[in-house]
Amino acid sequence: MECECEYFIREELYNILCKLRDIARPFLFCEIGSGETTSFWYDNWTGLGPLIHLTGPTGPQVVGLPSQSVVKDALRGNTWWLSLSRSRISLIKNILPDCGSMVDCEQDDVYLWKQDHHPPSNIFSAAKTWLALHPCGVPVSWHKSVWFKDRIPKHAFISWVVTWNRLHARYRLRSWGLGIPPDCVLCNGHHESRDHLFFECSYSQAVWGHFTARMHLTPPPLFMTCLLWINSATRDKSLALIIKLLFQASIYLVWKERNLCIHSPNLTPSSVLIKEIKQILRARLDPLSRNQLHVSLGSSPLATWFRFFD
Repeated sequence: MECECEYFIREELYNILCKLRDIARPFLFCEIGSGETTSFWYDNWTGLGPLIHLTGPTGPQVVGLPSQSVVKDALRGNTWWLSLSRSRISLIKNILPDCGSMVDCEQDDVYLWKQDHHPPSNIFSAAKTWLALHPCGVPVSWHKSVWFKDRIPKHAFISWVVTWNRLHARYRLRSWGLGIPPDCVLCNGHHESRDHLFFECSYSQAVWGHFTARMHLTPPPLFMTCLLWINSATRDKSLALIIKLLFQASIYLVWKERNLCIHSPNLTPSSVLIKEIKQILRARLDPLSRNQLHVSLGSSPLATWFRFFD
């Protein structure tokens, strides 16, 4: 029974690896020795990728070299057989390397791993391969204001969506042709947009402004400038963390209340949101403070919180 389980596990792993062949193939480079194992058509041994990609599927038929041929099969004495043929595919003739080193060579062909512009190597790097498959995007100046350590994941996600201005606010829905009123559902005083909701709206400003006033801070009025500001508002690490958490919590709960207001005529008082944010922050800061063993009691995140809030 145990042997059967091992067999099925190996079989499953083999099937998984076979499915990855198309992904792994572009990273493989063949360093030619004797040319007895490298596929002439399907391996990358010239540095330009598989030759079958250059000629198309009819390449072996036009050239006269079977698709199962290895590199050594293309040799005739001290030169390439292809150079002596009357093949119409002159492109291949021009890219074939010098074959002098292959004649009478007894060394095996070597398969190397190559990522992007890096030279081929016999060392596999999972990190470099991951970056080659998932290249980094263009850096943005607000990255540390959204994706910082000890963030609350769902708050950070909504803040990220707001930063890219992808929330389904009314101005965005109207741009799609939906016949809905443009007014902000929280204050009914201005058209609803990202910059209005965060935090020009009188309702949301009452929430965010409560915390900034207690911390004796004056943030910029526009959302994007405020987003950059929170990352450099103070040099105190504990206070900087609190400011970021408060900013994202305010965004999250204001947006949540906005959605509730669409389906309910009752608007939750801003004081209730403020109280809820305080509870969330204390619950977040308490374990963080307990885990900071090398920080003095008075400078922990929770102690810093109680300097400004009850």
